[in-house]
Amino acid sequence: MTTPRPNALARPNLLVGAAVGALALAVYLLTLAPTITWRNEGADSGDLVTAAVTFGIPHPPGYPLYTLIAAGFARLPLAEPARGVNLFSAVCAAGAIVWLYAAARALNEPKCAGMFERSNVPSSRGDARLVAASVALTCAFSPLFWSQAVIAEVYALNALFIAALLAVIHWHAASDKASWRVWLGAAIFGLGCAHHLPIALLAPTAFLLLDPARWQRQWVLPALLFFLIPLSLYLYLPLRAAADPPINWGEPRTWENFWWMISAAPYRAYLFNLVPGDLAARIAAAARELFAQFNGWGVALGWWGLAQMWSHDEPRRRRQMLALALAFVLIVAYAIVYASRDSYVYLLPAFMVFALWVAYGLDDLARRLARGLPCARGALLGALLLLPAYNLVAHFSAQDLSRDHQAFDYARTIITRAPREAVILTDGDAHLFALQYYRYVIAPDAPVTVVSSELLQFDWYYNQVRRRMPVLGAPESDYDTRLAQIIEENSNAGRAVYTTTAEGWFASYPTLPEGEIYRIVERRR
Repeated sequence: MTTPRPNALARPNLLVGAAVGALALAVYLLTLAPTITWRNEGADSGDLVTAAVTFGIPHPPGYPLYTLIAAGFARLPLAEPARGVNLFSAVCAAGAIVWLYAAARALNEPKCAGMFERSNVPSSRGDARLVAASVALTCAFSPLFWSQAVIAEVYALNALFIAALLAVIHWHAASDKASWRVWLGAAIFGLGCAHHLPIALLAPTAFLLLDPARWQRQWVLPALLFFLIPLSLYLYLPLRAAADPPINWGEPRTWENFWWMISAAPYRAYLFNLVPGDLAARIAAAARELFAQFNGWGVALGWWGLAQMWSHDEPRRRRQMLALALAFVLIVAYAIVYASRDSYVYLLPAFMVFALWVAYGLDDLARRLARGLPCARGALLGALLLLPAYNLVAHFSAQDLSRDHQAFDYARTIITRAPREAVILTDGDAHLFALQYYRYVIAPDAPVTVVSSELLQFDWYYNQVRRRMPVLGAPESDYDTRLAQIIEENSNAGRAVYTTTAEGWFASYPTLPEGEIYRIVERRR
């Protein structure tokens, strides 16, 4: 009998991985947001898409890699640029699911070094593929993962890098000669850091599983270069800042401003900004999110899988368990102590790690049933097909954004109805980013100026406003004075001045509601 070639044995793995990714992508395309959105914590979508279209600099840390790739998707011949960037998220999310499938297979088949190589465990090959595919698709249709796959946000690309890193480091852990896997892992980690710095929380896990003690000396320098070269993408920030694009957060032309951007300085206040009562509530919220993604059966299987990895006789299994557990704990801890409203999205990498434990628990259960109750094993494997189907049906309606135009309609109504040379002062990110998207992407010639009242506290932003608004007189250093200057000097010049709220600081000015916004009609009381 002729022995099958390794490539022939690898073909089913490629086919199943491709089918998993294609199915996830098809569902994401059906539910894709057609434009910018405020749903799924997507208020930043207007900022990200506008920066991509104008080759600008979005909010810290600047996301240079995301901006450059999104710029290509924004220029696809679709209905509007935002839809192209939403498509970018869908493609990244589907790719992450393929890599998650590969990571689950590598975890459950230690003799299988990768998706493209043969397995030395023929009796379990089909079961391992089915388990990995089921868990990957269950994760794909979980509410948090799905929510980020259909909007223009940074988390789908981050998930792609994390899933790829998990797969590569598990391939390396199962192989004796793996120099190219070390280099690939270093490159993925570098690209991830050039996109979203919290991926650095996976560094201890990667260190444990890549096991530098096994490296050969000639691997080290190439690995370091593969990690550092992607970080050069941050040079995009000062280069584009010098061109003064309309979206130019931080103006990182100086070292001080550059560090302010890449270190996400304006968001540091969120870290550890908790009181004891908040901490307990956020831990409980994280637990609820875990159950929302995997349901009760998935949570039970995940902890079972973790326990089985720890009880395994092989030291390598315990090393894998400790490495994954460390990643899970660090990511969850960061999401809990980072006290922003949307920090639960930071739990997404932890849920991907948990999905690997679910896959290990399912595989262990299938093997146990195979030894004693073949019929029960068949029923279990059949049920695997129903698990992702349940998530798909249960969450489809909530995640279907295909008819969501709320943010776009809000911005269009305001920009198109505003009189010529009007000034619109915004009170939050959602309003600011939506209006900027319409003003700079959809209607770049609209004679309307959009100003963030909140960002006026920063000198770099106030200087940008002054360059674009020659009517302003001498520069001011106080926030209240800056805001009053913009309102009063534009009003004196005969320009209509609007705000998106009549509350807070703006309550000191008499206003007249005009649709969604308020026109300032008199001087400050």
